[in-house]
Amino acid sequence: MRTSRLYFEGLLTQNATVILDRDSSHYLTNVLRKKVGSAVTLFNSNDGEFLGVILTAKKHSLTITLKSKVSPVIEEPLKIHLAASISKGDRMDYLIQKSVELGVSEITPIFSEFSEVKIKDKVRLKRKCLHWQRIAKSSCEQCGRFFIPLINGPVKFNEFVKNEEGPILLDPAGKGNLKSIKRSGEVCLITGPEGGFSPNEIETAQKRGRVVKLGPRILRAETAPVVALTIIQSEFGDLN
Repeated sequence: MRTSRLYFEGLLTQNATVILDRDSSHYLTNVLRKKVGSAVTLFNSNDGEFLGVILTAKKHSLTITLKSKVSPVIEEPLKIHLAASISKGDRMDYLIQKSVELGVSEITPIFSEFSEVKIKDKVRLKRKCLHWQRIAKSSCEQCGRFFIPLINGPVKFNEFVKNEEGPILLDPAGKGNLKSIKRSGEVCLITGPEGGFSPNEIETAQKRGRVVKLGPRILRAETAPVVALTIIQSEFGDLN
């Protein structure tokens, strides 16, 4: 059986004893039914990954004894900032989950002209961002990454593009493809909503960077980032 892998913000060192927070403790005891003596792996982007065992289990906290270091931090060669138009329902959850699995470093949800989702309530927006950040954390725990991507607060398309250098926007009307972009240690990728980008948005992106296409087919809003990130990581990153 695979050992549970959880992110831990605090210091991790061999033979140390750490206390998990309420959420992690609840997940291990009530969801996975872990008990005293069960093996657990803890990690973060500073100290690496450690194998430990549950020493004590209380109602809202678990104590873990760290036995040995499993792996140092594995650096990621490519920094990818994904700006994705917000999709309805669990489509955005899927987009974030798969993008994290494919190595994005940062995600900025954006409101474009043809976006189906228009969230104006600041409280609701804050809850959404916290929800997406939890998805990013869970995805890192599952896929073996050490770095949890930052989920930024949503911004309007024009506001995002004006602050980025050389963004790559995906659109069926684009010229060239992702394999033709300049090789770099950093990539800013912009993907659109179901209805695509407006002519004004495409023109703005062309002035700031490049507009490229994925191929002859129109992909769904949650599918396009997965395909694009796979290509980028295969060409310039660590997917090989």
